Amino acid sequence: MIENTATVNFVIEGTKKNKDDKYPVKLNIYYKEGKKKYGIKEFVTKAEWEKLLAPNLRDTDLKALKARLNVTKAKAEKIIANLHPFSIVAFEEAFYQRSSVSSEQHQSKLSYWFDRYINTLKENDQIGTAIGYRTTINSITEFRKNLTIYDITPEFLSSYENHLAKAGKSVTTISMYMRQLRAILNQTINQNMLSSDKYPFKKYQVPAGRNIKKALSTDDLQKLLDYTTEDKNKQKAIDFWIFSYLCNGINFTDIANLKPENIMGDYIYFNRQKTIRTKKKDLRPIKVGMNPRAFEIIDRQKNTDPGNPYLFPILEEGLNAVTIKHRCQRFIKWVNKHMEDIRVEKEIEMKIGTYAARHSFSTVLKRKGVSTAFIKESLGHSSELVTENYLDSFADEVKLEYANLLTQLK
Repeated sequence: MIENTATVNFVIEGTKKNKDDKYPVKLNIYYKEGKKKYGIKEFVTKAEWEKLLAPNLRDTDLKALKARLNVTKAKAEKIIANLHPFSIVAFEEAFYQRSSVSSEQHQSKLSYWFDRYINTLKENDQIGTAIGYRTTINSITEFRKNLTIYDITPEFLSSYENHLAKAGKSVTTISMYMRQLRAILNQTINQNMLSSDKYPFKKYQVPAGRNIKKALSTDDLQKLLDYTTEDKNKQKAIDFWIFSYLCNGINFTDIANLKPENIMGDYIYFNRQKTIRTKKKDLRPIKVGMNPRAFEIIDRQKNTDPGNPYLFPILEEGLNAVTIKHRCQRFIKWVNKHMEDIRVEKEIEMKIGTYAARHSFSTVLKRKGVSTAFIKESLGHSSELVTENYLDSFADEVKLEYANLLTQLK
């Protein structure tokens, strides 16, 4: 019989305090492939947690809690003892008794694996990524209902790709759906639900999509840098756009999450919200040298509520991850709306939404001959290859300039 190596203990989530200043107790399962934590609807303060671990426990309420934890642990250990080999999926099915149909039948459903991963993303407050995976499984289900993981063949993938193309989806969107589906199937293989020889992506190539990124011309960028208005909404929108441009093309979600303590002298230090929960190693903050104009924008738009810990009045303390996501989306939409009005007013041809600020930062540095290594560090990219791909489409005007040199011989 295969030896079971999974173990059980409890931990508290020391960074997720609720309104009663208590932290959730999580059931923690360690197994060969990693670990997984589960909420059990128990909450303690840090002081109570320390007491709970002490040998001579006197508090009546804590004794009752400890007894409940012992029951939960015994249940988990009994389930693990009966699983040969151990599977975290099979453990979850037994622990939560989720399915009225057979466990094997339930676990073969593609929607089950998407739902499972989406729930994990939500638990990790990766709301944007969770929304992306929900969009993908909704699209797949619209194409064909009640799919199992065994139905995903190279022929299905080609058929689904053709369906998306006929529906007018861009190559970039098709690529994203396929990459997320591939990630889900990789999980089924890791959990011994799908045999690696049945892996459909061995015989199917995900289409490679790349957005064409057009950078603002120098003249158009200067129009924005020189722009002033009596309209408070437009001024606020252009202030945040220019702040992003001046601060390494900082993402607007990262702007919303800035706090005064991120400013140290003439620099701002911040970690990208996009990677803070996914990149566990070498999580280095981005260091931004502050242009004097960036400080002027902070003075003009900063939070004036002493009870609000954020630098700008976009978020508030105590918001959950879903509300933060919605606030940031609303903030970006609001800025884009007013930047579109400015674009029309200043007769700028290309769109100048929030993402154009990040592109413009990168492009100006590239035009000035700044190294790819510096731009990579400034943008927070994982490698120079990522940065080179990001900058690749910015070179068109340089290519045209060089082509014209061929007839300018004097």
